[in-house]
Amino acid sequence: MELPAAPRHLVVVVLIILSVCFGQTGKNTKSLLYNDFRLINYSSGVVYFSYDNGLTWHDKSSGLPSTVNIGLGGIAVSGNKLALISKDSGLYFFNTQEDKWLNIGTDKQLIENNMGALLFFKDHIYVGTQLGGIFRTKDEGKSWTKLNIGLDNLTIRKLAEIKNRLYAATNSGLYSYNDLLNQWELEYGNTALQVNGITTFDGSIYIATNQGAFASPIGKKEWRKILLNGALHNISSDNKAIYAMVYNELFSSFDKGQTWHSMQAGLPAQLYTFDVIKTGNTLLAAQWDGVYRRNTEAQNWEISSNGLPENIAVTNIQMYSNIIVISGNERKLRKGMTADK
Repeated sequence: MELPAAPRHLVVVVLIILSVCFGQTGKNTKSLLYNDFRLINYSSGVVYFSYDNGLTWHDKSSGLPSTVNIGLGGIAVSGNKLALISKDSGLYFFNTQEDKWLNIGTDKQLIENNMGALLFFKDHIYVGTQLGGIFRTKDEGKSWTKLNIGLDNLTIRKLAEIKNRLYAATNSGLYSYNDLLNQWELEYGNTALQVNGITTFDGSIYIATNQGAFASPIGKKEWRKILLNGALHNISSDNKAIYAMVYNELFSSFDKGQTWHSMQAGLPAQLYTFDVIKTGNTLLAAQWDGVYRRNTEAQNWEISSNGLPENIAVTNIQMYSNIIVISGNERKLRKGMTADK
């Protein structure tokens, strides 16, 4: 399954539907990960590629059903592999030779437990669910095994690989998997700590939670609070900065979380950012009304969704090598919410 080399960044967008059940304020901080998703048919397609770093978009939907139901974190990349998981139809790989998506076997129990997060780790595939914890396949979907020993909560919000170790963000803290004991171990948290995002920066782990942002040197469990201003929807980083997605505002830190600066200018004033990545000298932000771009030295974001449906919320961004992968949903704002700047 070889992905073609490209002189420019490739972006993939998967369009699904999101019915927003929760608000976007610090007072109402439940994640959208396991909301009630509803689907529509897009006459122009459900998957889009961009060959010019997100400036224009092209339909690449062959092989997918007319409706696709993806949760947050439901796209994974590894080496030459690109995959997505649809809540109602299972796992798909993108085949570049055939230029289409291929469905891979997915056990019924995964679908019944509401699949969300997807990750490649050590040549295996891991899926996090809302009700049933974590599942693993070693044979690309032919058989699946539960991997829940040690977990106190089976709602999985994110999966991540850090220093050759598997991490899981749950509704009761951050866990890492001990390969020798074949069980999960609590890294940080309690029954009230909902972990919504994980990233690393300069030798430390950073987590976004419903109680703020926390950080610890990798492997030391020396956790400290680095952002006090309310709940975080997500957190990401690049080689120079950490990006904290607080509900309704985006912040950045260039000193390991000691100080934070708003970088909301140009983004919708009342809506939060789902994720931020950096490619070259360009930052890309996933937002409720599409994709935004800005130069790393610029002050304002600019919308960059040419060719995408107007009513799209982009909820996932991932990159590997020269490829950026983006998934989105139909935007459904609650009464009183607006995408105005």
